Amino acid sequence: MFKYSTRGLKFSTFDGLQLLVYFGVFLYLVLQPAIYSPDTYTYFKVHFYRFPGYGLFLRSFDLLFGDFFETAVVAFQLIFGFLAISKLLSSGKHLLKLKVWEYILLFMVLIFPYFPPLLVGNNLTSEGISYPLYLFLVAFSIDFLFRNQTAKFIHLSIAFILLCLTRGQFIIVAPVILVLYVLKERRNIFGRTKLFYVLLLLILPFLVQTLDKTYHKLVHDFFVTTPFSYVNALTLPLYVSNKEDAALLKVEDNRTIYLNTFKRIDSLGLLSSNVSGNASDKYMVFHNNFPVICNGNFHIPGMAYFENKTEKPGENVIMIEQTAKEMLPILIKNNFKEYISIYWEGVFHGFGGIVIACLALLLFLYSVFIALRKWSVYNGLLLFALTLIISNAMIVAFASHSIMRYLFYNYFFAVLVGIILFRKIISKT
Repeated sequence: MFKYSTRGLKFSTFDGLQLLVYFGVFLYLVLQPAIYSPDTYTYFKVHFYRFPGYGLFLRSFDLLFGDFFETAVVAFQLIFGFLAISKLLSSGKHLLKLKVWEYILLFMVLIFPYFPPLLVGNNLTSEGISYPLYLFLVAFSIDFLFRNQTAKFIHLSIAFILLCLTRGQFIIVAPVILVLYVLKERRNIFGRTKLFYVLLLLILPFLVQTLDKTYHKLVHDFFVTTPFSYVNALTLPLYVSNKEDAALLKVEDNRTIYLNTFKRIDSLGLLSSNVSGNASDKYMVFHNNFPVICNGNFHIPGMAYFENKTEKPGENVIMIEQTAKEMLPILIKNNFKEYISIYWEGVFHGFGGIVIACLALLLFLYSVFIALRKWSVYNGLLLFALTLIISNAMIVAFASHSIMRYLFYNYFFAVLVGIILFRKIISKT
């Protein structure tokens, strides 16, 4: 392919075409209006129950750009995202020597979230920067784990911290990288340098939580992590609960909130016991009514209930989170059979069906076996991809409902798994 050199940089016609595509997509999307969702306002007002990253991002852009705020945010989210896609493709190309069709296929999947229905570049929600940060994190992790570029650990750490301060669901990535690093270096893991990286990977999640707590102390006067995780996770246990569960709640306020919530969702028919059909049918009712159960009938009324019981602004947010934390294990244990059946339906829904979910699980077990037997780029990368795909799907099903907005981050990994398996099959035949 025709190349020419400019100050030591090689630029091909393929690179030129790719740059033209980026420019065309950017021009088209930046001219589209910014999209406001209910989450936008809670981020913009830096509500207590929102992670700090995106709220600070929006407020900063509003301060800097004023009347041009919307255009500036959309433009930044698009450019930031395209840079992240380009970086990940570059890391993948150098590592796997991607063929043109493989490169184009990955590019199409990576840029898909910028088009309907997600429109992450135009939507003023956290995905606008969390998606690029995730891609950067994956790219730097590939450089660190598979290309032996240890200096990229600094970039990896920065991307991880910023990502987790924007969307907390990705705190699992550091332990995943740690396990893969130990697996890769298991013969020399007790060397000083290796142990140093192990220690840093162990520290990263705690550092994120400390920064999160510090932010809330400065802004909301409470040294706590963002109080929303247990509220979300409690939604499915509430859906499968029974009125008799109230007797298991020892704290009177918790029992009162539970009974009030149960009465409201029961009147709306939003209990699994009110839904006929199998676990899949019951899951879909839960899936379609998650915001109603969580926000409309537990979180907002619960915050209002505790607002009358404290004089300190914002403490009611912590109190309803603590209530959810105390209710969660009790409701799950007392309704475990119903809970676990609907939970797995949520996992299956995230994969698009039980067949694909079981296939992903079998491939994961296969990747564990081959990576333990012999570490290689293909084996390690296969395990890395499948671990992140499955762990994210399971976390999302536990903490929320399995919608594309929470799952699209790993779509490109599914394509990458297909490419690796295809190459393995071809190499054997």
